[in-house]
Amino acid sequence: MFFQNRLNPVARAEKYIEKGNYKKAMKILASTFKKYPNSLDLARLRFEYGKYIPFDDYHHQAAIDYFTLQMQFDVSGEKIHSDFVKYMTTTQGRIQLDDETLVKLSVVFAANGFENNAVYIINSMIRKECELPGFVDALVAIINYLEEKGADKKTASYKNYLKWHYPDHEMTEYILSKKS
Repeated sequence: MFFQNRLNPVARAEKYIEKGNYKKAMKILASTFKKYPNSLDLARLRFEYGKYIPFDDYHHQAAIDYFTLQMQFDVSGEKIHSDFVKYMTTTQGRIQLDDETLVKLSVVFAANGFENNAVYIINSMIRKECELPGFVDALVAIINYLEEKGADKKTASYKNYLKWHYPDHEMTEYILSKKS
């Protein structure tokens, strides 16, 4: 038997949740996740239990791990979006995800038509003057989405950001060469 006389870590965490000791449960799940970093089920469980301590670092780290694994395992954009909305609601909009995760999420949202959240994230990255390599993908995704939608006027600021911050990138040349 794997755990013999002891409860497995998930069962121990559930006992702590029942007792109201959420932080202890999250510590157990975090240490278990370090042993099994590719377990989407464990990441989901950490994310779900994190709602009990919404402003704690354990919840934010669980959210980062969960979203990263979802994108790694090609979970549907709708599922990722609904979980992101849960996260936003639970934390009352106090997002503490790292920039890299946010940029990847914005690509997923733009590609799946969740314009408001994609624009929200992309605009916050622009205010931070983000220059992550993956941010080009987010900008290209939102520009393409808006052009397909027929909202060409909204793309000007994104195209300018590409032109100013990524002048030598091949996608910048491609986007700027397209006729709107």
